[in-house]
Amino acid sequence: MARATSDDVSDEGFVDGYLAFLLAKASHLVSGGFHRQLKELGVSIATWRILAVLRDGARPVGDLADRVLLNQPTLSKTLDRLERDGLIKRSREAANRRSVTVSLEPRGRALAAKLVPLANAHEGEAFSALSLAERKALVRMLQRTIATNA
Repeated sequence: MARATSDDVSDEGFVDGYLAFLLAKASHLVSGGFHRQLKELGVSIATWRILAVLRDGARPVGDLADRVLLNQPTLSKTLDRLERDGLIKRSREAANRRSVTVSLEPRGRALAAKLVPLANAHEGEAFSALSLAERKALVRMLQRTIATNA
C-alpha cells in the first residue's frame, strides 16, 4: 500500500499536509483549552494526567511514566507532592521490593471524578465538527499509530 505524503494531501505548503505537524498543532489547540480550565482549578497538567490514568486502576511507576508522558525523575517528584497531598499512594510489591505501584486515594478519586466530566465536555466541544463515527475512527487510527510507533 502506498503511503500518502504531504504532497498528496495539500497544495498549501509542506506543514499544512505534514501529519506530525498537524497532530502536534491539533493537540496544542485542543489541549490548550482544557489546560486553561485545569489552571483555573489549580490542577497541573501532570496531576491531571496521573489522576486520569490511575482512575482506571493502579499502575507500576514505569508504566505510569509512559502513559502520562513524563520521565521517571519528573514523575517521582510529582508523585511525592501528590502523596503529600493525599491524592495517591505508592506501594512496594511483596515479590519485588524494587517495583512500586501507584494508586488513587479517596481524595484523588474524588478529584478525578470532578475532572473527567470537564474533560469529556471539552473534548465534545473541541471535536464537535466530527460525527460520532468520525471520532471513533480517529481514535482507532491514533491508537494504531501509537501502537506502531511505541
